[in-house]
Amino acid sequence: MFFSLFRLFCFSALLPLSLSAQVQVSKEPFHKKVMENQYFRLLDVKLKPGDTTQFHIHSLPSVFVRFTANQTRTQVQGQDWISEQSEQGQVSFQSFGTDSVIHRVTNASDKLFHVTDMELLAPYKSKFPFHPLPYQELIDNEKVAVYQLNAASFKDKVTSIHGPILAQLVKGSEVVYFDIVTKKAITMKEGKYLYIPPGNTFSFSANEGEDINMILVEIK
Repeated sequence: MFFSLFRLFCFSALLPLSLSAQVQVSKEPFHKKVMENQYFRLLDVKLKPGDTTQFHIHSLPSVFVRFTANQTRTQVQGQDWISEQSEQGQVSFQSFGTDSVIHRVTNASDKLFHVTDMELLAPYKSKFPFHPLPYQELIDNEKVAVYQLNAASFKDKVTSIHGPILAQLVKGSEVVYFDIVTKKAITMKEGKYLYIPPGNTFSFSANEGEDINMILVEIK
């Protein structure tokens, strides 16, 4: 009887630690939720040199955009640390789902580490067939199309037949988004993001000679 009670006490004492070690990524303190709608949740992650996240779970399809070049170290729960090098403008897609990952990340470089995690929540149900936007395509799968733009790309206007889009300015002092129907202009600064609702007709512009690297993620 005593041994059973002792085992129960030990399990109860360890339970809070186990639960805290498996926090969803959207609840991890360094992953700041900056935007959410019916289609996606955007988490903005900034780690100073030496900062380490808590162990957290990735379980939703996600698009990652790196805003900085850094040396990082990642540890999947129960495994050894692995060193990685991230490059500015690097984009990746992870399906997760049944292959959910529990890990933590530390910034092993001497400058700020900045990445966004765009968790996909629901598809866009368009009445039109999907047509790629007129930009360089980085990723194309059943959930998203991801494009990379530079200043030369801004000559192309985007018409209304498109899904929800998240624009992220990786490099460049600023880019101006212009809604052609409403005549509304929005300025996006480096390191920031802009949600473009489905069906908008728009264009981009930047200062002449500006070195631009912008990522668009369109949800299918």
